[in-house]
Amino acid sequence: MHSQAKAFRNDVLLAEQRVKEIDPNALMLKLANPARDQPTDWPQATAENFALVMSKTAEVARPRDRVLLFISTHSNPGLLNISAGGKNLQPLTPQALSDALAPLNKVPVLVVLSACYSGAFVEPLKAPNRVVITATDARRTSFQCKYGGNHTPFAEALFGQAGGASLSVTDWMGEAQKSIAAQEKRRKLPASQPLLFVGEEAKAWANQPLKHWLQAP
Repeated sequence: MHSQAKAFRNDVLLAEQRVKEIDPNALMLKLANPARDQPTDWPQATAENFALVMSKTAEVARPRDRVLLFISTHSNPGLLNISAGGKNLQPLTPQALSDALAPLNKVPVLVVLSACYSGAFVEPLKAPNRVVITATDARRTSFQCKYGGNHTPFAEALFGQAGGASLSVTDWMGEAQKSIAAQEKRRKLPASQPLLFVGEEAKAWANQPLKHWLQAP
């Protein structure tokens, strides 16, 4: 959602690649604000377009479907920042994200936020049939908010895992947490404390291999 770094759009491509490996027929809706020299073939990531995508998803999603919502961007406490062409746009607030997800409360939803301070979104997004994964707790940054590589470290730790699709959602996150902690220790960076919330109804599917959950009819 942020045009400052190429890592954010690349994160979406990495997540898309992993999902397609599991289910080539998965329906994917992508928004991005590309950095310089990146393709501009996706719709722009704005608060309005995000709301539209979520509304359309809610219209077609059935209780037996599975929804993965992944957002990668810069962030301030309580805000997921949106920038296009270097211009700051209306950000996403916890309430806006909660409202967008509310029509999907009966659908199993996995939310992944790769952003600083993203733990602030956990409490507002809690729901019985939902899992929420964030790159940090509510008060911390992720790798000092510096993303000079091809991906954000957290997205790469999740979606770049070898064999991650065979792990349960909880173990998948556990491996990412260990990877992040090791990188932070090696680079002498403050701990980001990635968070995991699992709703009561979500516990059954959160303990399934990720590939089985995404392939469920």
